[in-house]
Amino acid sequence: MLEMWLSIKDFIKGMIMGAVNVFPVSSGTASLILGVFERFVNSIKALNHKNFRFLNKGQFGEFARRTDFKFLVTIVLGLLVGMVLTSIFLKQTLISYEVYTWSFFIGLIIASVVYVMKRIEKVNVKNIVLLLLGFAVSFVLSIKSNPYSNDNFFYLFLCGIVGATGMVVPGVSGSHLMLLMGNYELIVTEAIPALTKASAFMHGARILLPFVLGSIVSIVSFSHLLSWLMRDYRDSTLSVLAGFMLGSLPVVYPWKEPTADMMDYVFHLPNWNTELLIAVVMAVLGGLSVYLLELMARHTERKQAERLQITKSN
Repeated sequence: MLEMWLSIKDFIKGMIMGAVNVFPVSSGTASLILGVFERFVNSIKALNHKNFRFLNKGQFGEFARRTDFKFLVTIVLGLLVGMVLTSIFLKQTLISYEVYTWSFFIGLIIASVVYVMKRIEKVNVKNIVLLLLGFAVSFVLSIKSNPYSNDNFFYLFLCGIVGATGMVVPGVSGSHLMLLMGNYELIVTEAIPALTKASAFMHGARILLPFVLGSIVSIVSFSHLLSWLMRDYRDSTLSVLAGFMLGSLPVVYPWKEPTADMMDYVFHLPNWNTELLIAVVMAVLGGLSVYLLELMARHTERKQAERLQITKSN
């Protein structure tokens, strides 16, 4: 009974991670707050050739034990359910309240950038240059992006690789990076909700298959690379990521229209009216939500450090 209850709790935590992952907020931060980040990453990293040898030998129990497989499957199933339910909700809000939704995202992104920059321990010339370089590249791509989404198999595969980074790097949002790549709406508000309709299931599956494959490759292999980068080049990595995130703000800026050739955007200032006031409020709410996540994450980290200290002293 206790084991079943623990599995239900892990499933719910996975749903929360999935819901957060749909928004331009780091699901890695959410998993940190929920207390499953290290276990989730370690379980993924355990999916290596050494442990897969136990499957070849038919030692399924040993493979499951070494990879924490039951926990991983429970979290992933919850994550998928959370993503589907949240994507359906988000699709409706983008249709009915487009300006307000994008404004909320602006607040999320700005606060996320602040969160990432606060984690940079040494502010030096190199890190400032890397941040500005990341910003410049991202900004140019953001204002020159083709408004059309791209459903090419290999590009969707690449989106999966990029999108999955948010699960293993607290503070970095995979959905935010997909916004920059132009396929956020295609995947989140079109393909995922399509899985719930028999008539559109194959369309959604065709888009999500390469994306999921890319995500698996990213999580299994990129988690090791990111662990190395965050361990040996932490400040430099965070500086580049912060620059990329900040430079992609034009993607979610709601007051723009594509040009006649559909290759650029025309940006304009909003009118001073009630819509603008509500949009500002939504942006503030977006920023506050990330700030609350940050407070909860710091509280969780402090509690974990205290427990570790008590364990060592005993």
